[in-house]
Amino acid sequence: MDLFPFETIRPGQKEFLKDVEISINNRNHLVAHVPTGIGKTAAAIAPSLNYALNNGKTIFFLTPKHTQHTIVIDTLQRIKRKFNVNFIAVDFVGKQWTCLHDIRDLDSRDFNEFCRSMKKDERCRYYKNVRKRKLSKIAISIIDKIKSEPLHSEAIRELCGENSLCPYEICIEAGKDANIIVCDYFHVFSPNVRKAFLSKLDKSLENSILIIDEAHNLPDRVRKLLSYNLTENSLKNAIKEANFLKYEILSDAFGDTIRVLRKTGKGMIKGDERYVQKDEFADMLVEETNMKYTEFAEMAEDLGEEVLKIPKRYRSYSNIIAKFLKNWIKEDIGYARILRREKFLILSYKCLDPSISGREIFENVHSTIFMSGTLIPLDMYSNVLGLSPDRTLEREYPSPFPKKNRLTIIVPTVTTKYTRRSDFMYQRYARIIAGIAGEIPGNMAIFFPSYAILEYVQEHLAEFGLNKYMLIEKQEMKKDDRVQLYGKLQNSHNENGGILMGVQAGSFSEGLDYANNLLDGVIIVGLPLDKPNLEIKSLIEYYDFKFNRGWDYGYIYPAMNRALQAAGRCIRSETDRGVIILMDERFLWRNYSKCLPKDFEFIVSEVPEKYVRRFFGR
Repeated sequence: MDLFPFETIRPGQKEFLKDVEISINNRNHLVAHVPTGIGKTAAAIAPSLNYALNNGKTIFFLTPKHTQHTIVIDTLQRIKRKFNVNFIAVDFVGKQWTCLHDIRDLDSRDFNEFCRSMKKDERCRYYKNVRKRKLSKIAISIIDKIKSEPLHSEAIRELCGENSLCPYEICIEAGKDANIIVCDYFHVFSPNVRKAFLSKLDKSLENSILIIDEAHNLPDRVRKLLSYNLTENSLKNAIKEANFLKYEILSDAFGDTIRVLRKTGKGMIKGDERYVQKDEFADMLVEETNMKYTEFAEMAEDLGEEVLKIPKRYRSYSNIIAKFLKNWIKEDIGYARILRREKFLILSYKCLDPSISGREIFENVHSTIFMSGTLIPLDMYSNVLGLSPDRTLEREYPSPFPKKNRLTIIVPTVTTKYTRRSDFMYQRYARIIAGIAGEIPGNMAIFFPSYAILEYVQEHLAEFGLNKYMLIEKQEMKKDDRVQLYGKLQNSHNENGGILMGVQAGSFSEGLDYANNLLDGVIIVGLPLDKPNLEIKSLIEYYDFKFNRGWDYGYIYPAMNRALQAAGRCIRSETDRGVIILMDERFLWRNYSKCLPKDFEFIVSEVPEKYVRRFFGR
């Protein structure tokens, strides 16, 4: 059955759709660089859903952000309306985002502990209203409604809220019969969450097809899911918990742990870091606390359980410490143990290898579709995620947009390379940017590698009297502030145009769509290379050991990916026109330029404004 929901197939979309079909039929993985505009969501879902319905499989469509669920559910609704095909789709977001207790300030780990405690002690009325001996008539009717048509998670939450039912548990009931489940990365790639999630749904990896959207985010997200921190601040808060509940032995032990951290970090000043051996910390802890290591971890966990029983207590620092202690003594290979001094001491157990979680998944799952508009080099993602070469197909598709609609220029006379940063270089950047801005009729965005460099260049831009409204992204901006700034950019489009100044890998350089040709130009200032701290050095050394590609995989390629993500904000549809200016000589260097898409045609010029003027016919 052909389930493609649109009348016409775009250039590149047909080839991607066919590769998805072939990969799933052959039980393979597809690693796909799919540029913006191809329509990857519909092209991935249509053949996957057809196969799943005919072969009793379940699709898990994984996204890194809630906003990306919308297009998936909209596509499924369109398929259902057009073909009147019988399938069930359920939209899951993180539990805390639909929880009717409305405590969204907790991170997922803290919330899961809170939720587990509330259910265990039967204090959650929403959970009890679903998990009675028998589902109520209203619960059954909502489950039937979810099964009958794909609904957004917000709509499910509203329905459940009106009837005091836990949205997550209702979704679990509907999900047991689902053919496609839309969820977050952590539902599958966090080992403990995956085990519980699949068990509740009565699903298995072997009978599942994974579609992973924005897959360039996956390696870093998985590493973060498998990493743990111990801080002085957490220990001080745990002492308060222990004292409140009269756990005097643990209060002393937490205080002893602070002393161990301080001894380990003796002489360190802010910004310093050092490696810590597994046994070094564990042995010091046993000696200082006069307790067995595992006994200490288990007692901390027990205290955490008691803390979460306290009314309106949603976080347990004792539980955070227990989790850290239990994980600290696990694997050495693929992890780094680092102590760093910020405002306080932070001891980290950092995962370096996402394949630690990924390998088991990709060996067992029926098929996986990895897709992103910036998934280059393809072999890096295949390697770091632990994909089997004999089951993996790598494909790069050309951009579907008319080449005449895009002008790309590389400016070779500037760089943000650390050794060449100076006031003179920032002034040169400002002068060239001002020349370009004078030739762009509407809005433009400039994305910098850091807030510091943004500020340095901004100071010099004031010297050139730009006739555009300046909109500046600030560090630690709240969501409401970002929405307001974006609104100002939209209003600027009706005047002389505005200049949005933000950072690469920030809120404005990834995820936002800039629809309706909101940007006439994007300037990428330099490369957002990570600060070469111990974690990055460990990553480079590990990938050197494993693939002999340490600098590429751990340092250069991730920065290029962030730069290209930012550059992609300009051209979002086949009718958009705009210029992309890459301002750093390193974009021409071989070890960087090989990350550019094959169809990425560009001009090299020291005077980009003359090409911009010609492009806009000014």
